[in-house]
Amino acid sequence: MQDEFSRRGFLGGAGAAAAGITVASTGAAAGAAAAGDAHRELPQGRSVLPGDPRYRTLAQGFNQRWSSTPAYIRLVGNEADAVAELNRALDAGLRPTVRGGGHCYEGFVDNDGGVILDLGTMRGVAASTDKFGRPTYGVEGGATNWDVCTTLFREYAVALPAGSCYSVGAGGHVCGGGYGLLSRRHGLTVDHLVQVDVVTVRGGRAVVTQAHREDAQGSPEQDLFWAHTGGGGGNFGVVLRYHFASDVPRPPPRVWLSSVAWPWAELLARPEDFETLVANFGAFMAEHSGPREPVYQGLFAILKLTHHSNGNVVLFSQWDGEDPGPLDAFVAAVERGMTTRSTVQTRAAGGLFLPYPDKRRQMPWFQATMTLNPSGDNQRGKYKSAYHREPFAPEQIAAFRDWLVRDIEGADLSNTLVQIDSYGCRINTRSPEETAVPQRDSIMKLQYQTYWTDPAEDEKHLAYLSGLYRDVYRGTGGVPEVDTATDGAYVNYPDNDLGTADQPDPAYPRLYYKGNYPRLQRAKAHWDEKEVFHHAQSIIPAES
Repeated sequence: MQDEFSRRGFLGGAGAAAAGITVASTGAAAGAAAAGDAHRELPQGRSVLPGDPRYRTLAQGFNQRWSSTPAYIRLVGNEADAVAELNRALDAGLRPTVRGGGHCYEGFVDNDGGVILDLGTMRGVAASTDKFGRPTYGVEGGATNWDVCTTLFREYAVALPAGSCYSVGAGGHVCGGGYGLLSRRHGLTVDHLVQVDVVTVRGGRAVVTQAHREDAQGSPEQDLFWAHTGGGGGNFGVVLRYHFASDVPRPPPRVWLSSVAWPWAELLARPEDFETLVANFGAFMAEHSGPREPVYQGLFAILKLTHHSNGNVVLFSQWDGEDPGPLDAFVAAVERGMTTRSTVQTRAAGGLFLPYPDKRRQMPWFQATMTLNPSGDNQRGKYKSAYHREPFAPEQIAAFRDWLVRDIEGADLSNTLVQIDSYGCRINTRSPEETAVPQRDSIMKLQYQTYWTDPAEDEKHLAYLSGLYRDVYRGTGGVPEVDTATDGAYVNYPDNDLGTADQPDPAYPRLYYKGNYPRLQRAKAHWDEKEVFHHAQSIIPAES
Protein backbone atom coordinates (compact mmCIF):
# COMPACT_ATOMS: atom_id res chain seq x y z
CA MET A 1 0.00 0.00 0.00
CA GLN A 2 2.78 2.44 0.88
CA ASP A 3 4.32 2.28 -2.59
CA GLU A 4 1.27 4.16 -3.84
CA PHE A 5 2.40 7.25 -1.91
CA SER A 6 5.83 7.46 -3.51
CA ARG A 7 6.49 10.63 -5.50
CA ARG A 8 7.14 8.44 -8.51
CA GLY A 9 4.37 5.91 -7.90
CA PHE A 10 1.39 7.63 -6.26
CA LEU A 11 -1.75 6.55 -8.13
CA GLY A 12 -4.33 9.12 -7.03
CA GLY A 13 -7.62 7.36 -6.35
CA ALA A 14 -6.32 3.82 -6.76
CA GLY A 15 -5.55 3.47 -3.08
CA ALA A 16 -9.03 4.61 -2.15
CA ALA A 17 -10.55 1.99 -4.41
CA ALA A 18 -8.33 -0.66 -2.87
CA ALA A 19 -9.65 0.38 0.53
CA GLY A 20 -13.22 -0.32 -0.63
CA ILE A 21 -14.21 3.32 -1.23
CA THR A 22 -15.94 4.29 -4.47
CA VAL A 23 -14.02 6.85 -6.51
CA ALA A 24 -15.55 8.40 -9.60
CA SER A 25 -12.47 9.84 -11.34
CA THR A 26 -9.16 11.54 -10.70
CA GLY A 27 -8.79 15.02 -9.17
CA ALA A 28 -11.26 16.62 -6.76
CA ALA A 29 -14.12 14.41 -7.84
CA ALA A 30 -11.96 11.35 -7.25
CA GLY A 31 -11.55 12.13 -3.58
CA ALA A 32 -15.02 13.47 -2.88
CA ALA A 33 -16.69 10.06 -2.53
CA ALA A 34 -13.83 8.77 -0.42
CA ALA A 35 -14.03 11.87 1.76
CA GLY A 36 -17.77 11.49 2.27
CA ASP A 37 -17.57 7.84 3.25
CA ALA A 38 -14.50 8.29 5.42
CA HIS A 39 -15.98 11.11 7.48
CA ARG A 40 -19.57 10.11 8.22
CA GLU A 41 -18.64 9.41 11.85
CA LEU A 42 -16.53 12.54 12.41
CA PRO A 43 -17.68 15.65 14.27
CA GLN A 44 -19.50 17.98 11.91
CA GLY A 45 -17.45 20.96 10.81
CA ARG A 46 -13.95 19.51 11.14
CA SER A 47 -13.85 18.05 7.63
CA VAL A 48 -14.37 20.62 4.88
CA LEU A 49 -15.60 19.01 1.65
CA PRO A 50 -16.40 20.56 -1.74
CA GLY A 51 -19.62 22.52 -1.38
CA ASP A 52 -18.79 23.70 2.13
CA PRO A 53 -18.68 27.53 2.13
CA ARG A 54 -15.19 27.34 3.67
CA TYR A 55 -13.78 25.03 1.03
CA ARG A 56 -12.51 27.50 -1.56
CA THR A 57 -10.95 29.76 1.06
CA LEU A 58 -9.16 26.95 2.90
CA ALA A 59 -7.96 25.42 -0.37
CA GLN A 60 -6.19 28.64 -1.35
CA GLY A 61 -2.87 29.94 -0.10
CA PHE A 62 -2.12 33.49 1.00
CA ASN A 63 -0.54 33.91 -2.42
CA GLN A 64 -3.51 33.96 -4.79
CA ARG A 65 -1.50 32.14 -7.43
CA TRP A 66 -1.96 28.94 -5.45
CA SER A 67 -5.24 27.09 -5.19
CA SER A 68 -6.18 23.43 -5.53
CA THR A 69 -9.13 21.05 -5.34
CA PRO A 70 -8.45 18.57 -2.52
CA ALA A 71 -10.84 15.76 -1.76
CA TYR A 72 -11.29 17.48 1.58
CA ILE A 73 -9.54 19.68 4.10
CA ARG A 74 -9.26 18.45 7.66
CA LEU A 75 -9.11 21.03 10.44
CA VAL A 76 -6.84 19.09 12.78
CA GLY A 77 -7.90 19.65 16.38
CA ASN A 78 -5.26 17.89 18.45
CA GLU A 79 -2.59 15.20 18.45
CA ALA A 80 -5.01 12.26 18.38
CA ASP A 81 -6.90 13.85 15.51
CA ALA A 82 -3.67 14.37 13.55
CA VAL A 83 -2.76 10.68 13.93
CA ALA A 84 -6.26 9.48 13.08
CA GLU A 85 -6.54 11.75 10.05
CA LEU A 86 -3.19 10.78 8.63
CA ASN A 87 -4.08 7.10 9.04
CA ARG A 88 -7.45 7.75 7.39
CA ALA A 89 -5.69 9.35 4.41
CA LEU A 90 -3.25 6.42 4.19
CA ASP A 91 -6.09 3.89 4.28
CA ALA A 92 -7.97 5.76 1.55
CA GLY A 93 -4.91 6.14 -0.66
CA LEU A 94 -5.10 9.93 -0.53
CA ARG A 95 -1.93 12.00 -0.55
CA PRO A 96 -1.58 14.26 2.54
CA THR A 97 -0.14 17.78 2.58
CA VAL A 98 0.14 20.02 5.63
CA ARG A 99 -0.92 23.65 5.96
CA GLY A 100 0.13 25.94 8.81
CA GLY A 101 -0.30 29.61 7.97
CA GLY A 102 -0.69 29.09 4.22
CA HIS A 103 2.13 31.47 3.29
CA CYS A 104 4.32 29.10 1.28
CA TYR A 105 5.76 31.04 -1.67
CA GLU A 106 5.27 28.07 -4.00
CA GLY A 107 2.27 25.76 -4.21
CA PHE A 108 3.68 23.05 -1.96
CA VAL A 109 0.37 22.59 -0.09
CA ASP A 110 -1.68 22.36 -3.28
CA ASN A 111 -3.22 18.91 -3.43
CA ASP A 112 -5.73 18.06 -6.15
CA GLY A 113 -7.67 15.00 -5.06
CA GLY A 114 -5.74 14.57 -1.80
CA VAL A 115 -6.10 15.70 1.81
CA ILE A 116 -4.92 19.02 3.23
CA LEU A 117 -4.29 18.72 6.95
CA ASP A 118 -4.92 22.26 8.18
CA LEU A 119 -3.38 22.99 11.60
CA GLY A 120 -4.89 26.46 11.83
CA THR A 121 -6.93 25.62 14.93
CA MET A 122 -3.90 24.27 16.83
CA ARG A 123 -2.55 27.66 17.90
CA GLY A 124 -1.51 27.09 21.50
CA VAL A 125 1.53 28.88 22.94
CA ALA A 126 2.32 28.16 26.60
CA ALA A 127 4.88 27.14 29.19
CA SER A 128 5.48 23.40 28.83
CA THR A 129 8.04 20.66 29.42
CA ASP A 130 10.09 18.55 27.06
CA LYS A 131 10.18 14.76 27.16
CA PHE A 132 12.87 14.89 29.85
CA GLY A 133 10.65 16.99 32.11
CA ARG A 134 12.60 20.21 31.63
CA PRO A 135 10.75 23.53 31.28
CA THR A 136 10.18 24.81 27.76
CA TYR A 137 7.89 27.10 25.84
CA GLY A 138 5.61 25.05 23.61
CA VAL A 139 4.33 26.37 20.26
CA GLU A 140 1.74 24.36 18.34
CA GLY A 141 2.16 23.88 14.62
CA GLY A 142 -0.79 26.07 13.65
CA ALA A 143 0.23 29.10 15.71
CA THR A 144 1.06 32.25 13.79
CA ASN A 145 4.05 34.48 14.39
CA TRP A 146 1.68 36.92 16.07
CA ASP A 147 0.28 34.22 18.37
CA VAL A 148 3.84 33.42 19.42
CA CYS A 149 4.90 37.02 19.84
CA THR A 150 1.90 38.22 21.84
CA THR A 151 1.65 35.22 24.15
CA LEU A 152 5.33 34.91 24.96
CA PHE A 153 5.64 38.63 25.63
CA ARG A 154 2.43 39.21 27.58
CA GLU A 155 2.56 36.09 29.71
CA TYR A 156 6.29 35.42 30.06
CA ALA A 157 8.14 38.63 29.05
CA VAL A 158 10.25 36.74 26.47
CA ALA A 159 10.45 36.65 22.68
CA LEU A 160 11.74 34.47 19.87
CA PRO A 161 13.92 36.05 17.17
CA ALA A 162 11.25 35.15 14.63
CA GLY A 163 9.75 36.93 11.64
CA SER A 164 7.67 40.08 11.67
CA CYS A 165 4.84 39.06 9.31
CA TYR A 166 2.06 38.39 11.79
CA SER A 167 0.01 35.78 9.91
CA VAL A 168 2.88 33.52 8.82
CA GLY A 169 2.52 30.10 10.43
CA ALA A 170 5.15 28.98 12.93
CA GLY A 171 4.80 25.42 11.65
CA GLY A 172 6.67 26.26 8.45
CA HIS A 173 8.59 29.32 9.61
CA VAL A 174 10.51 27.52 12.35
CA CYS A 175 11.54 24.36 10.51
CA GLY A 176 13.03 26.45 7.71
CA GLY A 177 15.31 28.24 10.18
CA GLY A 178 13.36 31.38 10.97
CA TYR A 179 14.85 34.83 11.40
CA GLY A 180 13.64 38.31 12.27
CA LEU A 181 14.52 41.73 13.59
CA LEU A 182 16.14 40.34 16.77
CA SER A 183 18.29 37.74 15.00
CA ARG A 184 21.53 39.70 14.75
CA ARG A 185 21.57 39.84 18.56
CA HIS A 186 19.93 36.49 19.36
CA GLY A 187 20.47 34.18 16.39
CA LEU A 188 17.97 32.22 14.33
CA THR A 189 14.70 30.91 15.70
CA VAL A 190 15.97 27.32 15.51
CA ASP A 191 19.01 28.20 17.59
CA HIS A 192 16.62 28.14 20.57
CA LEU A 193 14.73 24.96 19.61
CA VAL A 194 15.14 21.89 21.85
CA GLN A 195 12.41 19.47 20.74
CA VAL A 196 9.91 18.87 17.98
CA ASP A 197 6.81 16.65 18.28
CA VAL A 198 5.97 15.34 14.82
CA VAL A 199 3.61 12.75 13.33
CA THR A 200 5.54 10.57 10.91
CA VAL A 201 4.63 7.38 9.01
CA ARG A 202 6.37 4.25 10.26
CA GLY A 203 5.45 0.81 9.00
CA GLY A 204 2.52 2.25 7.10
CA ARG A 205 0.92 3.86 10.18
CA ALA A 206 1.03 7.32 11.68
CA VAL A 207 2.99 7.64 14.92
CA VAL A 208 4.05 10.55 17.13
CA THR A 209 7.76 11.01 17.73
CA GLN A 210 9.28 13.46 20.20
CA ALA A 211 12.69 14.27 18.75
CA HIS A 212 15.09 16.16 21.03
CA ARG A 213 18.44 17.83 20.42
CA GLU A 214 19.89 15.74 23.28
CA ASP A 215 18.78 12.40 21.89
CA ALA A 216 21.63 9.94 21.38
CA GLN A 217 24.25 11.20 18.98
CA GLY A 218 23.64 9.74 15.53
CA SER A 219 20.23 8.31 16.48
CA PRO A 220 17.29 8.57 14.05
CA GLU A 221 15.49 10.73 16.63
CA GLN A 222 18.33 13.24 16.81
CA ASP A 223 18.47 13.33 13.02
CA LEU A 224 14.73 14.04 12.93
CA PHE A 225 15.15 16.90 15.38
CA TRP A 226 18.10 18.29 13.44
CA ALA A 227 16.16 18.06 10.17
CA HIS A 228 13.60 20.46 11.64
CA THR A 229 16.27 23.09 12.31
CA GLY A 230 16.37 24.24 8.69
CA GLY A 231 15.25 21.31 6.53
CA GLY A 232 12.05 23.09 5.49
CA GLY A 233 8.38 22.20 5.79
CA GLY A 234 6.42 19.38 4.21
CA ASN A 235 9.30 16.91 4.26
CA PHE A 236 8.99 14.57 7.23
CA GLY A 237 5.51 14.70 8.74
CA VAL A 238 3.00 16.81 10.62
CA VAL A 239 4.63 19.11 13.18
CA LEU A 240 2.37 19.17 16.22
CA ARG A 241 4.47 21.47 18.39
CA TYR A 242 7.88 22.98 18.87
CA HIS A 243 9.58 23.27 22.25
CA PHE A 244 11.94 26.18 22.86
CA ALA A 245 14.49 26.47 25.65
CA SER A 246 13.40 28.14 28.87
CA ASP A 247 16.14 30.77 28.44
CA VAL A 248 14.81 32.27 25.20
CA PRO A 249 15.67 35.98 24.93
CA ARG A 250 13.99 38.85 26.69
CA PRO A 251 13.15 41.58 24.18
CA PRO A 252 14.52 45.10 24.66
CA PRO A 253 12.22 47.43 26.63
CA ARG A 254 12.29 49.99 23.84
CA VAL A 255 13.64 50.33 20.31
CA TRP A 256 14.27 53.10 17.84
CA LEU A 257 12.62 52.86 14.43
CA SER A 258 13.95 54.78 11.47
CA SER A 259 12.52 55.08 7.97
CA VAL A 260 14.11 57.27 5.31
CA ALA A 261 13.86 57.42 1.54
CA TRP A 262 15.59 58.70 -1.56
CA PRO A 263 13.30 59.80 -4.43
CA TRP A 264 13.73 57.83 -7.63
CA ALA A 265 13.25 61.05 -9.60
CA GLU A 266 16.57 62.29 -8.23
CA LEU A 267 18.30 58.92 -8.39
CA LEU A 268 17.40 58.68 -12.07
CA ALA A 269 19.09 62.01 -12.64
CA ARG A 270 22.10 60.96 -10.55
CA PRO A 271 22.77 57.26 -11.23
CA GLU A 272 26.04 57.50 -9.30
CA ASP A 273 23.98 58.15 -6.13
CA PHE A 274 22.14 54.84 -6.54
CA GLU A 275 25.47 53.06 -6.92
CA THR A 276 26.89 54.81 -3.86
CA LEU A 277 23.84 54.01 -1.73
CA VAL A 278 23.87 50.28 -2.46
CA ALA A 279 27.64 50.03 -2.18
CA ASN A 280 27.64 51.86 1.16
CA PHE A 281 24.97 49.57 2.61
CA GLY A 282 26.89 46.45 1.60
CA ALA A 283 30.19 47.84 2.90
CA PHE A 284 28.66 48.71 6.29
CA MET A 285 27.23 45.21 6.67
CA ALA A 286 30.56 43.66 5.73
CA GLU A 287 32.26 45.68 8.46
CA HIS A 288 29.64 45.23 11.19
CA SER A 289 28.15 41.71 10.83
CA GLY A 290 30.83 39.46 12.27
CA PRO A 291 30.13 37.05 15.14
CA ARG A 292 31.99 39.31 17.59
CA GLU A 293 30.58 42.64 16.35
CA PRO A 294 30.93 44.98 19.37
CA VAL A 295 28.39 47.71 18.54
CA TYR A 296 25.78 46.86 15.93
CA GLN A 297 24.33 43.51 16.99
CA GLY A 298 21.19 45.42 17.96
CA LEU A 299 20.72 46.89 14.48
CA PHE A 300 18.42 45.31 11.94
CA ALA A 301 18.20 47.19 8.65
CA ILE A 302 16.35 46.67 5.38
CA LEU A 303 17.20 48.48 2.17
CA LYS A 304 14.25 48.33 -0.21
CA LEU A 305 15.35 48.78 -3.79
CA THR A 306 11.91 49.36 -5.28
CA HIS A 307 11.02 49.62 -8.93
CA HIS A 308 11.26 53.26 -10.00
CA SER A 309 7.48 53.46 -10.50
CA ASN A 310 7.06 53.06 -6.73
CA GLY A 311 8.64 56.47 -6.23
CA ASN A 312 11.32 55.92 -3.57
CA VAL A 313 14.18 53.70 -2.47
CA VAL A 314 13.69 53.13 1.26
CA LEU A 315 15.92 52.31 4.23
CA PHE A 316 14.15 50.92 7.30
CA SER A 317 16.03 50.28 10.55
CA GLN A 318 15.37 49.03 14.08
CA TRP A 319 17.93 49.78 16.81
CA ASP A 320 17.59 48.32 20.30
CA GLY A 321 19.92 50.71 22.18
CA GLU A 322 18.79 53.65 24.31
CA ASP A 323 21.27 56.00 22.66
CA PRO A 324 20.23 56.66 19.03
CA GLY A 325 23.74 57.83 18.16
CA PRO A 326 24.86 54.55 16.52
CA LEU A 327 21.63 54.45 14.51
CA ASP A 328 22.22 57.98 13.24
CA ALA A 329 25.82 57.07 12.42
CA PHE A 330 24.61 54.07 10.42
CA VAL A 331 22.16 56.12 8.35
CA ALA A 332 24.87 58.73 7.76
CA ALA A 333 27.29 56.03 6.62
CA VAL A 334 24.75 54.64 4.15
CA GLU A 335 24.18 58.00 2.45
CA ARG A 336 27.77 59.22 2.67
CA GLY A 337 28.95 60.65 -0.64
CA MET A 338 25.45 61.05 -2.10
CA THR A 339 24.15 64.30 -3.50
CA THR A 340 20.55 63.11 -3.21
CA ARG A 341 19.45 63.69 0.36
CA SER A 342 17.09 61.40 2.28
CA THR A 343 13.55 62.37 3.24
CA VAL A 344 11.05 60.99 5.74
CA GLN A 345 9.32 57.88 4.37
CA THR A 346 6.02 56.56 5.69
CA ARG A 347 5.20 53.80 3.20
CA ALA A 348 7.06 51.39 0.97
CA ALA A 349 6.41 48.38 -1.22
CA GLY A 350 6.50 45.07 0.60
CA GLY A 351 5.38 46.38 4.01
CA LEU A 352 7.52 47.64 6.92
CA PHE A 353 7.04 51.37 7.23
CA LEU A 354 7.08 53.99 9.98
CA PRO A 355 3.70 55.79 10.04
CA TYR A 356 5.03 58.92 11.73
CA PRO A 357 6.46 62.15 10.29
CA ASP A 358 9.88 61.55 11.87
CA LYS A 359 13.09 60.07 10.54
CA ARG A 360 13.33 58.08 13.75
CA ARG A 361 11.14 57.47 16.77
CA GLN A 362 11.56 55.50 19.99
CA MET A 363 8.74 53.31 21.25
CA PRO A 364 8.20 50.21 23.39
CA TRP A 365 9.41 47.04 21.66
CA PHE A 366 5.99 45.42 21.64
CA GLN A 367 4.36 48.52 20.18
CA ALA A 368 7.08 48.69 17.54
CA THR A 369 6.49 45.05 16.69
CA MET A 370 2.78 45.74 16.24
CA THR A 371 3.70 48.61 13.93
CA LEU A 372 5.93 46.40 11.80
CA ASN A 373 3.84 43.26 11.42
CA PRO A 374 2.11 43.51 8.04
CA SER A 375 1.84 40.42 5.87
CA GLY A 376 0.67 42.54 2.94
CA ASP A 377 -2.45 42.21 0.83
CA ASN A 378 -3.76 38.95 -0.55
CA GLN A 379 -2.50 39.09 -4.11
CA ARG A 380 -0.36 37.22 -6.59
CA GLY A 381 3.36 37.06 -5.96
CA LYS A 382 6.70 35.58 -6.97
CA TYR A 383 9.87 35.47 -4.87
CA LYS A 384 13.55 34.63 -5.07
CA SER A 385 16.32 34.83 -2.49
CA ALA A 386 20.05 34.91 -1.95
CA TYR A 387 22.60 34.94 0.86
CA HIS A 388 25.51 37.35 0.40
CA ARG A 389 28.86 36.93 2.15
CA GLU A 390 30.52 40.01 0.67
CA PRO A 391 29.55 43.54 -0.40
CA PHE A 392 27.93 43.94 -3.81
CA ALA A 393 30.12 43.87 -6.87
CA PRO A 394 29.78 46.88 -9.22
CA GLU A 395 28.20 44.72 -11.91
CA GLN A 396 25.54 43.52 -9.45
CA ILE A 397 24.65 47.09 -8.51
CA ALA A 398 24.47 47.95 -12.21
CA ALA A 399 22.10 45.02 -12.76
CA PHE A 400 19.86 46.19 -9.90
CA ARG A 401 19.58 49.64 -11.41
CA ASP A 402 19.20 48.47 -15.00
CA TRP A 403 16.22 46.30 -14.14
CA LEU A 404 14.59 48.60 -11.58
CA VAL A 405 14.37 51.46 -14.08
CA ARG A 406 13.05 49.15 -16.81
CA ASP A 407 9.33 49.13 -17.67
CA ILE A 408 7.39 46.19 -19.09
CA GLU A 409 4.40 46.96 -21.27
CA GLY A 410 1.21 45.60 -19.75
CA ALA A 411 2.70 44.96 -16.28
CA ASP A 412 2.40 47.17 -13.21
CA LEU A 413 5.78 46.87 -11.47
CA SER A 414 5.16 49.42 -8.72
CA ASN A 415 5.14 46.61 -6.16
CA THR A 416 8.34 45.01 -7.36
CA LEU A 417 11.53 45.28 -5.32
CA VAL A 418 14.81 43.81 -4.16
CA GLN A 419 14.75 43.74 -0.35
CA ILE A 420 18.19 43.62 1.23
CA ASP A 421 18.08 42.49 4.87
CA SER A 422 20.96 42.82 7.31
CA TYR A 423 22.20 39.45 8.55
CA GLY A 424 25.05 37.89 10.49
CA CYS A 425 26.35 38.78 13.99
CA ARG A 426 24.91 36.23 16.44
CA ILE A 427 23.61 34.11 13.55
CA ASN A 428 27.20 33.53 12.51
CA THR A 429 28.37 32.10 15.83
CA ARG A 430 27.10 28.61 14.88
CA SER A 431 28.87 26.16 12.61
CA PRO A 432 27.24 25.19 9.28
CA GLU A 433 26.59 21.64 10.54
CA GLU A 434 25.18 22.49 13.96
CA THR A 435 21.73 23.07 12.52
CA ALA A 436 20.35 22.23 9.10
CA VAL A 437 20.82 25.90 8.13
CA PRO A 438 24.31 25.91 6.59
CA GLN A 439 24.63 29.63 5.76
CA ARG A 440 26.50 30.80 8.85
CA ASP A 441 28.86 33.48 7.58
CA SER A 442 26.60 35.70 5.46
CA ILE A 443 26.22 39.43 6.02
CA MET A 444 23.03 40.07 4.01
CA LYS A 445 19.99 38.12 2.91
CA LEU A 446 18.14 39.27 -0.21
CA GLN A 447 14.54 38.70 -1.17
CA TYR A 448 13.42 39.46 -4.71
CA GLN A 449 9.68 40.19 -4.76
CA THR A 450 6.99 41.13 -7.25
CA TYR A 451 3.26 41.48 -6.57
CA TRP A 452 0.25 41.92 -8.84
CA THR A 453 -3.47 41.14 -8.97
CA ASP A 454 -4.35 40.41 -12.61
CA PRO A 455 -3.67 36.80 -13.70
CA ALA A 456 -3.12 38.11 -17.21
CA GLU A 457 0.14 39.67 -15.94
CA ASP A 458 1.53 36.38 -14.56
CA GLU A 459 4.04 35.58 -17.28
CA LYS A 460 5.35 39.14 -17.49
CA HIS A 461 6.04 39.35 -13.75
CA LEU A 462 7.62 35.91 -13.66
CA ALA A 463 9.83 36.67 -16.65
CA TYR A 464 10.84 40.05 -15.22
CA LEU A 465 11.92 38.68 -11.84
CA SER A 466 13.75 35.75 -13.42
CA GLY A 467 15.62 38.08 -15.74
CA LEU A 468 16.62 40.40 -12.89
CA TYR A 469 17.84 37.48 -10.77
CA ARG A 470 19.83 35.85 -13.56
CA ASP A 471 21.47 39.13 -14.45
CA VAL A 472 22.54 39.92 -10.87
CA TYR A 473 24.19 36.48 -10.58
CA ARG A 474 25.32 36.03 -14.18
CA GLY A 475 28.90 35.68 -12.97
CA THR A 476 27.99 32.44 -11.16
CA GLY A 477 25.67 30.84 -13.68
CA GLY A 478 22.55 32.91 -12.96
CA VAL A 479 22.17 31.76 -9.34
CA PRO A 480 23.78 32.84 -6.03
CA GLU A 481 26.29 30.00 -6.00
CA VAL A 482 27.43 28.65 -2.63
CA ASP A 483 30.83 29.34 -1.05
CA THR A 484 31.52 32.33 -3.30
CA ALA A 485 30.63 35.98 -2.66
CA THR A 486 27.14 34.52 -2.26
CA ASP A 487 26.01 31.39 -0.44
CA GLY A 488 22.86 29.96 -1.93
CA ALA A 489 19.18 30.61 -1.22
CA TYR A 490 16.73 30.42 1.70
CA VAL A 491 14.51 27.35 1.91
CA ASN A 492 11.68 29.40 3.46
CA TYR A 493 11.64 31.53 0.30
CA PRO A 494 11.24 28.58 -2.08
CA ASP A 495 11.66 29.16 -5.80
CA ASN A 496 10.80 26.40 -8.25
CA ASP A 497 13.04 28.03 -10.86
CA LEU A 498 15.92 26.48 -8.89
CA GLY A 499 14.75 23.06 -10.06
CA THR A 500 12.28 20.46 -8.87
CA ALA A 501 12.65 16.98 -7.48
CA ASP A 502 11.46 15.31 -10.69
CA GLN A 503 14.20 16.98 -12.74
CA PRO A 504 17.74 15.65 -13.15
CA ASP A 505 20.32 17.35 -10.95
CA PRO A 506 18.18 20.22 -9.59
CA ALA A 507 20.03 23.16 -8.02
CA TYR A 508 17.84 23.63 -4.93
CA PRO A 509 19.43 20.91 -2.72
CA ARG A 510 22.83 22.56 -3.11
CA LEU A 511 21.58 26.15 -2.83
CA TYR A 512 19.30 25.57 0.18
CA TYR A 513 21.26 22.96 2.12
CA LYS A 514 24.86 22.87 0.82
CA GLY A 515 26.79 20.06 2.55
CA ASN A 516 23.94 19.30 4.94
CA TYR A 517 21.81 17.68 2.24
CA PRO A 518 23.15 14.10 2.59
CA ARG A 519 22.22 14.02 6.28
CA LEU A 520 18.74 15.32 5.44
CA GLN A 521 18.45 12.56 2.84
CA ARG A 522 19.39 9.95 5.43
CA ALA A 523 16.77 11.31 7.82
CA LYS A 524 14.20 11.26 5.03
CA ALA A 525 15.06 7.65 4.18
CA HIS A 526 14.49 6.58 7.77
CA TRP A 527 11.38 8.61 8.60
CA ASP A 528 9.63 8.84 5.22
CA GLU A 529 11.21 6.33 2.88
CA LYS A 530 8.06 6.01 0.74
CA GLU A 531 7.75 9.79 0.38
CA VAL A 532 4.27 10.06 1.81
CA PHE A 533 5.14 13.72 2.36
CA HIS A 534 6.44 15.29 -0.81
CA HIS A 535 6.23 18.41 -2.92
CA ALA A 536 8.04 19.97 -5.85
CA GLN A 537 11.22 20.69 -3.87
CA SER A 538 11.08 18.12 -1.11
CA ILE A 539 14.06 16.12 0.10
CA ILE A 540 14.75 12.93 -1.85
CA PRO A 541 15.52 9.94 0.42
CA ALA A 542 19.03 8.53 0.36
CA GLU A 543 19.28 5.28 -1.52
CA SER A 544 19.88 2.28 0.72
